[in-house]
Amino acid sequence: MNFRRTLSVLAVASLIPALASAQALPDGKELIAKHQAAMGGREAMDKHTSLHMTGTFSMPAMGIDGAMHMYRAKPSFFLQQITLGSFGEMTSGFDGTTAWSINPMAGASVMTGEQGAQMKQQADFFSDYPDLSKYSAIETVSAEDFEGRKCYKVKLVRADDKSEAFQYFDAETGLAAGMTRTMDNPQMGKIEITVVMSDYKDQGGVKLPGKITQRTPQGDVVLTFTSVDWDKVDMKIFDLPDAVKSMVKP
Repeated sequence: MNFRRTLSVLAVASLIPALASAQALPDGKELIAKHQAAMGGREAMDKHTSLHMTGTFSMPAMGIDGAMHMYRAKPSFFLQQITLGSFGEMTSGFDGTTAWSINPMAGASVMTGEQGAQMKQQADFFSDYPDLSKYSAIETVSAEDFEGRKCYKVKLVRADDKSEAFQYFDAETGLAAGMTRTMDNPQMGKIEITVVMSDYKDQGGVKLPGKITQRTPQGDVVLTFTSVDWDKVDMKIFDLPDAVKSMVKP
């Protein structure tokens, strides 16, 4: 018996399951396209000019909860207001140029660098329909369980800043189930977070998550949406607050 040949055959045979598994994984770009189609397609989103979502904000581990308003408008306007009773109001936004935040503890601040870039991405009205040419890598790396759902895990690497994120797509519905990434936190530096999206509902021809849970080292942050209104946002709401205007260089 030729032991070398036998070992060679066994080595190749041992790779077959792994190769078959890799070949069975759908293409990352195809998974993104499937998610977009499941949401209703860009055409459904393009029919609208603005979005106002209301709901609740909670941090269960700390016993904190309050009311939340989130406003979006084309092309990249964003405002989030969270009222936490006696603690006060936390607001953050992007007026198309400047990213900012105000909270009772830190006051007003202009967000720059990685934080500013993250806010700008969040403000994009078509954030679910990104320009894929801006990514240097979009690769399906595995099929695995994510928050109790069978999902495909896709690695995304932005071409500009080389930042990485992993997006999970529900194998059954095609919709995005969540993501993991590293974020820049003003108080804690870089932290790992997991975002879980669930309870999708059709809202004006667009499927949107009714619940978003952000898992952080400080505990879960849960956003639950109770109402959605399209095309009724007054654009003046995105104007910079006076406290922020004084901080912006002309």
